Amino acid sequence: MAQLLTLLLAGEASDLKRRLRSALITYALAAVAGLLALIFLVVAIYIAAAYRWGAVQAAIGFAVVFALLALIIFGAHRISARAYQRQQRMRRAENATLAAGASAAAAIPALLGKKKLGANAALLVLAGLGGYAAYRQFEQRSRKDV
Repeated sequence: MAQLLTLLLAGEASDLKRRLRSALITYALAAVAGLLALIFLVVAIYIAAAYRWGAVQAAIGFAVVFALLALIIFGAHRISARAYQRQQRMRRAENATLAAGASAAAAIPALLGKKKLGANAALLVLAGLGGYAAYRQFEQRSRKDV
């Protein structure tokens, strides 16, 4: 961000824009050329397979291979998505525990400063925090057992 502001102040924003546009066009053309190369490679392999085994058998073979490839990619994506969701759930639980602990720790000095509530309120907050921590621990253990 600081570099962008420096470039804007130095008057080099138009140069940056030109370089970004040039890089974008270059990468887009390279991607199209690579995709065409891949397509022609697949067509060449299909022609070789059709010459060797016949057009129908080659087409069926290619269909089966690409269907298996699609299933493998889809399965890998589902596995990684589930792992990511599990990780996010655990992170949210940890963040909730940290937030509860921080809010309780921040509330203790305010409660101790009041003469009416005093130590009883602090003990009540600490007991609530301990109960919540025990509940979270029990919940995490029960999830691991499933």
